[in-house]
Amino acid sequence: MPRSPKQLEEHRKQKKKLIMDVALELFAKGGFHATSISQITRKAGISKGLIYNYFSSKQDMLEEITETAYNEVYKNFDLDKDGVLTNEEFIFFIKETFRIVRENMSFWQLYFALMVQPGIQESFSEKYQEKSKPILNQIYAFLQKNGSTDPEGDLFVLSSLVEGAILYLVVAPDIFPSGKMEDKILQACFRLIKTPEAPPKN
Repeated sequence: MPRSPKQLEEHRKQKKKLIMDVALELFAKGGFHATSISQITRKAGISKGLIYNYFSSKQDMLEEITETAYNEVYKNFDLDKDGVLTNEEFIFFIKETFRIVRENMSFWQLYFALMVQPGIQESFSEKYQEKSKPILNQIYAFLQKNGSTDPEGDLFVLSSLVEGAILYLVVAPDIFPSGKMEDKILQACFRLIKTPEAPPKN
């Protein structure tokens, strides 16, 4: 019996995800530039011709992987999409980000291994710099609203604090319990933005 359009679409999604999962694993372990299309198709168990029904190139696969990771995290940012970040939304975003990483650790371990490869991070940063501007602007406004005397500097510190903690969770998940870590990160974030700037020393 022929498949329905819905079944065909679901089959296509599953096949595309398989290719992306295999590509990410090979990119992370063998290097993006050293991994060939043939290696990906062989490990995925599909023909070389078929893969081009889903992706036009290795670069296309890489961009789809990074887009998926970006969207997975930022879908939980400013839930009502009104352009204003509340304390509750900020807390939810941080907790959900930790949950996403914790529940799919293997993906994020491979993803971070891929991101540190020469040329990959630069390409990612360049592509998402413009896309991230509305999010950074909202966090900047959130910091101002919470009493930050240096929202630009605090934005940098806050981003480094959260991203560093997530990286720590990925590379050394057994050192700190993730639930305790995210609570401490949230406390540190609010402590940072509510502490007045220290006066310069004479």
